[in-house]
Amino acid sequence: MAQKLRIIPLGGLGEIGKNMTVYEYGRNMIVVDCGVMFPDSAMYGIDLVLPDYEYVIQNQDKLRGIVLTHGHMDHIAALPYLLREINVPVYGTPLTLGLVERQLKEKLGSHRKVDLKPISALNTLHLGPFRITPFSVAHSIPDSVGFVIDTPVGAVVHTGDYKLDETPAGGRTTDLAAIRELTPNGVLAMLGDSTNADRPGSTPTERVVSEALDRLMTEAQGQRVIIATFSSLLARVQEILYLAKKHGRKVALTGRSMIENVELARDLGYLDVPQGILVDVDAHIPPAQMLIISTGSQGEPRSALNQMAEDQHRHVKVGRGDMIIISGGTIPGNEEVVGAMLNKLFEHGARVIYGPMDTVHVSGHGSRDEMRTMLETVQPKFFIPAHGEARHLHLHGQIAEQTGMDPHDIFILKDGAQWVTDGTDAWTDEALAVDDVFVDGRLVGEIGEVVMRDRHRLAQDGFIVALIPVNDKQQLVGEPQIVSRGFVYMQDADALLAAGQEEVKRQYKKGKHNLRRALEDFFYRETRLRPVVLPQFITV
Repeated sequence: MAQKLRIIPLGGLGEIGKNMTVYEYGRNMIVVDCGVMFPDSAMYGIDLVLPDYEYVIQNQDKLRGIVLTHGHMDHIAALPYLLREINVPVYGTPLTLGLVERQLKEKLGSHRKVDLKPISALNTLHLGPFRITPFSVAHSIPDSVGFVIDTPVGAVVHTGDYKLDETPAGGRTTDLAAIRELTPNGVLAMLGDSTNADRPGSTPTERVVSEALDRLMTEAQGQRVIIATFSSLLARVQEILYLAKKHGRKVALTGRSMIENVELARDLGYLDVPQGILVDVDAHIPPAQMLIISTGSQGEPRSALNQMAEDQHRHVKVGRGDMIIISGGTIPGNEEVVGAMLNKLFEHGARVIYGPMDTVHVSGHGSRDEMRTMLETVQPKFFIPAHGEARHLHLHGQIAEQTGMDPHDIFILKDGAQWVTDGTDAWTDEALAVDDVFVDGRLVGEIGEVVMRDRHRLAQDGFIVALIPVNDKQQLVGEPQIVSRGFVYMQDADALLAAGQEEVKRQYKKGKHNLRRALEDFFYRETRLRPVVLPQFITV
C-alpha cells in the first residue's frame, strides 16, 4: 500500500504564536518551527505557552530534524523545552541559529550540546524522503526563509512569515521566482501565513517608517530621542542607526535582549554599525545629541521602557525634553498594559509618538493583496491557511476561493488536526488531543486547566479557609473559624462569616464531612460569588 503524507499542526492554528508543524511520511518525520505564545491577561501567573509536542516525543525515532523559518520567539523559543526531552539536529539560517543558541544556553546551560546546522537559501537539505529547499522572504527579522518541501507524493510550499515588500529594510525580497523554479511539476499543497488576512491592500514598505523616523528626528532638535522597538526587529534597528548618524546623534542601547541581539547581528555581519556611534546609556552626552534604542514596545513589566515609565530605570529619567517613539505594533492582548505605560510616559511630560499618530511601525506580514499574489504564484492543488486566529484562517480561505480554488480543496484546520494526502486526494483523520502547555517558573506542563480555573476564580472572587476543630474521634469540639482573602473585607462582613460558621456546624452535624461543595453553595446563595473554599480540619 502506498505511503501517505501527513501534515499535523501542533500550534499556530487558531492563535498567533506557538508555531509548530509536523510533516510525516512513513517512518520519517520533520518538524517546521517550534515557538511559544505569550500568555493573555486571563492566564494568571503563566510565563509562556508551549505547543503540545508529546506526539513528537512519542515518535522521536522517526524524527529526522527540526527546520526553522526565522528567529522570532513564536517560531523558536519552545526549542529548549523540547530539546530537554529529545536529541535531534536543528537547521536554520545563521542568524536564526545564533538566536537559538542563546535561548539554549539560557534554558539548558552550556554543558548541553545541540547539533545546530546552518542552511542558506536555494541550498537543498535532504532529511529522509524530504527534500527541503529554503527560499528568501521579506519579514521583520533578517535571514527569514520559507520552504519548498519535496515529498514522494508532491511538493509542499511552507511560506513562513512573509510580506511582498519591494524595498525592505533588510534588502531581501520574497523570492517568488525561486518558488516557481523549485516547483516545475506544480505544488501539491501550500501552508500560508494568515496573520493579516483581515487587512485590505498591501502592507506598507519599511521605507515609510524610515521616512517618518527621519522627519521626527528633524523635529526633535534640542530633544533627546528614545525609540522603543522589538529587539528582533533588526532591520528597523539598522535604519535607526543610519538615521542617528545622519542627524549627528550617538546611540545607546538599553534592554538585555536589545544589547544581545545587536551584538549577535553585528558579529554575524547582519548589522552595519557606524564607527564610534555606540555609547553606554549612562554616557555624558548632551541630550540633543543622544538617541536611545530601547526594548519595551509591548509594555513588558521588566522591559527598559516600562522601567522608565515607572521611574525605575537606573540610568534614564524621562521627562520634558524627551521625544519617545513606540516603533512596534501592539500585539493583540497587550493593549491594556501598553496603554498604561503610555499614560505614565505622558504624565512624566515626554512627547510620545505611537501607532495611531504617525507611521512609526509597519507589519512584517503581508496583507490581503499579497496573500492573493502568493496563491496565484504558487497555485497549489490544496491549501491550508496557517499562522492566525480562526477569523484569519477563514478569511485567508476566502481569498483562495476568490483566486478560483475549489472550497473542498481548502482546509481550515485546528491544532492537532491530521491532514493526509496520497498525492491525488486529501482528507483529515481523527485529530490528536492537544492542549496548551503552560510554563510557570520552573514548572512546565504541571499547570493544567483545573489549576487555571482555580486561579481565575481566585482572581475573580478570592478564597475562604474554613478552620474546623475536631477531636481524634472526628467530633466537632469548638467554633469553626473562617478566614477570607480577596472575597470580603472581614471587619465589614461579620454577619456573613458568622452565618458561614453556623453553616459549617449544621452541615457537619448532618454527617457531611466533605464541606467544600456545601460552603461553595452557601456563599454563592448569599453573595452570587464563587470563592475558592478550602476546609481545613485541625485535631485538638
